[in-house]
Amino acid sequence: MLKCSACGSVKVTVLINGRPYCTYCGAKILRAHLIRTLLNMKREGLITSAVNVESHVDP
Repeated sequence: MLKCSACGSVKVTVLINGRPYCTYCGAKILRAHLIRTLLNMKREGLITSAVNVESHVDP
């Protein structure tokens, strides 16, 4: 039986990089990746400075 790699829950819904995660932990990983991507795009000038990504706090 698969268990979440982060919290140990048996309600695994997603595989990220070959590791199983529950919905909550998988969403946190995806959110962090998207924020890093947006920050990189902003740094490279691909998105406008009106997008306020720096103030994002992950719950």
